[in-house]
Amino acid sequence: MAANGLVPMTVLDLTPTAIPYWELRARSSLATGVEDPFLTAYREGSFHYLLIAADRI
Repeated sequence: MAANGLVPMTVLDLTPTAIPYWELRARSSLATGVEDPFLTAYREGSFHYLLIAADRI
């Protein structure tokens, strides 16, 4: 971001909100197989779903 003149103004960790989505998707008939690895990574803290709002300086 810095290389492009952007500075983070707000960073929100939406990981707790993403977990129910992936749990539901894992039970769907349209599941692709990536659901369990995503859930494991979110729950173990090795993967985060972040919202980053940045402003150009």
